[in-house]
Amino acid sequence: MRYLIVLSLLFITPAWAADTTQTEQGTVLSVTATSSMKMDNDEVVVNFRIEAEGKQAEGLQKQVNDISHKVNALQDKHAGLKQQTTGRSLQAVSHYDKSLGRQVRDGWRLVQNEQVISHELAGVEQLVDDIEKAGSHLDQLSFRASDSASEKAVEILRMQAVQKFRNQAATMAKALEAPSFRILRLSSDSRTPPMPLMQRSMMAMSPAEAAPSFNIGESELSVTVSGDILLPEKSFSVK
Repeated sequence: MRYLIVLSLLFITPAWAADTTQTEQGTVLSVTATSSMKMDNDEVVVNFRIEAEGKQAEGLQKQVNDISHKVNALQDKHAGLKQQTTGRSLQAVSHYDKSLGRQVRDGWRLVQNEQVISHELAGVEQLVDDIEKAGSHLDQLSFRASDSASEKAVEILRMQAVQKFRNQAATMAKALEAPSFRILRLSSDSRTPPMPLMQRSMMAMSPAEAAPSFNIGESELSVTVSGDILLPEKSFSVK
């Protein structure tokens, strides 16, 4: 675990002076503290699409549903598998007729986008194979830290960032010979980086090539606490 502290000492340079406000009660200073940590990804997200094409739009949804149900049935083989539909579109299939001088519709293509989430990272390659064998087309897969794991980590980081905020506020108060400080405003913000993606084109192989080695990787979480503190009014002599 590593920690990054970003300290805004707004009273040191002229460029920061505008952010240091003098009030009737004292001086307002801004403080920012950040805590971060890396954690192993424990979840894989597989995005794929199911396509069906025919002269009539009617019946295409049933073809798509049949394949979707086959993917859903993989829960018996891959424990804890979660599946959801993320999008659906119906597209006209046509060709250009030179004699007519226009596009002529030949039929329809239904495309349904779906996603499955699994915690069985050791079985990712088999999961991808099973999804494709069911009749779907893989778009991409990504690895991430699960919501449950991230939420626990964020709570720990938030407490650490708040403590660092208090320590830094105390340091600033001592530097200005203030006996105490009061927090006027306090807010926190958590961040996670984009999920590492593996596109289908990157996974395409010739029969002679070895199976891809998936890099599960890590996710970095960070929580930033920022706010304003109030120091008692004090006059300093100029030497």
